[in-house]
Amino acid sequence: MFGELLTKWTIRLALCCYVACLAGWLSLGPARQPRVARLIWTCGCVLFDVHVVCAFHFYHHWSHAVAWRHTAERTRELLGVAVGDGIYCSYLFLLLWIADVVWLWLTPLSDVETDKTKPFAGSPTASVQGGAIDVPQAGARRPRTPVWRALVHVFLLFVVVNGAIVFEAGVTRWVGIIAGLALAYPAACRGYNYLLSRSANCPVESTSKAVAVHRI
Repeated sequence: MFGELLTKWTIRLALCCYVACLAGWLSLGPARQPRVARLIWTCGCVLFDVHVVCAFHFYHHWSHAVAWRHTAERTRELLGVAVGDGIYCSYLFLLLWIADVVWLWLTPLSDVETDKTKPFAGSPTASVQGGAIDVPQAGARRPRTPVWRALVHVFLLFVVVNGAIVFEAGVTRWVGIIAGLALAYPAACRGYNYLLSRSANCPVESTSKAVAVHRI
């Protein structure tokens, strides 16, 4: 009973840390409270590591073959085809999460933070910004996420959706669905802000071109 509870709650808490970091990134941006985000992300990775250890110790008896058969049985129950190769996605998920955490701790926070204290031309005052939607403005310096890290997070999200919703049932599935719907709002807002920032640059380019044509 202790092994079952430890295995289940470590993965549940790990997913809570994952959702918290993703929600913070979507709503606040990657440069807000980077130390807190890094700590939560690391705790989630550690909890997932403990979950993998517990699963192999209490369920699979430290056998890859047993883990493969268990994955094949779950796949057959859901899709009607017994394929256990999905276990390799779990292995890759573990390695990529650890690699991402290591990268975060090795990268100086100054390379991740955005300088939010320096005003830029055309920006509203700080008092106005406090009650407005965080819309990226032209000329603001934004942190650049490496392409490889963006691809890593796409893969992590794919595995989380399959592990928490597709291949799960009961309370875990419903909590996963609710969390996904809750993340859809900040994701939509972030996409909307991004489109606004792109459109804010277009009139400047269009005006300069119009002036050039008028001079000709």
